[in-house]
Amino acid sequence: MAPMMTYRMAQHLRQRKPIALLAFIEHPSGDAKFWTGVGKLRWDGQEWIGSGALGTVTPIKQTSDLIIQEIQFRMSGLGSATVAKLSDDVRNLSGKVWLAGIEKGNTVTRDPFLIVDSELDYQTFEADEDGTVSIIITARTGFYTLERAIDDVWSTEEQKLRFPNDSGFDLISGLQNQDIQWTPS
Repeated sequence: MAPMMTYRMAQHLRQRKPIALLAFIEHPSGDAKFWTGVGKLRWDGQEWIGSGALGTVTPIKQTSDLIIQEIQFRMSGLGSATVAKLSDDVRNLSGKVWLAGIEKGNTVTRDPFLIVDSELDYQTFEADEDGTVSIIITARTGFYTLERAIDDVWSTEEQKLRFPNDSGFDLISGLQNQDIQWTPS
């Protein structure tokens, strides 16, 4: 079930006060916390760096369909030396995005609304014309795990580890090469 928006956040939106996106990206080279404004912002006891127009998140669609959605976190304007230090193993790490109300003095309204809770998949780099580099991290939300192969195999040995007295799986190997005639009763 999707989290509910709090009354305080709903009031902020109804009054058409300023809003921003807060993006958290778990990364092996160090977690990143950005917001869509300029300058620094404090929320949840942490400092968030303003990405302005250099940071983007692909359009986020809220739907009740059981589909796999890809989301891309993009940060442009990075120097090649910075990018060279970044690890590229982001698979299965976390990426989150909140819709936050911004009050006077760059403070965040309590209880920002979590709109994306995703698992990172891979990252790519693009060289821009001005010599800077963009990093693009692709994440997936929803039921993407349904498309992944299961790594666990249930075998006789596995069954005996969990249930030492159960010998039901011992009979499976004998069934593999057996022809069984099914007849209606």
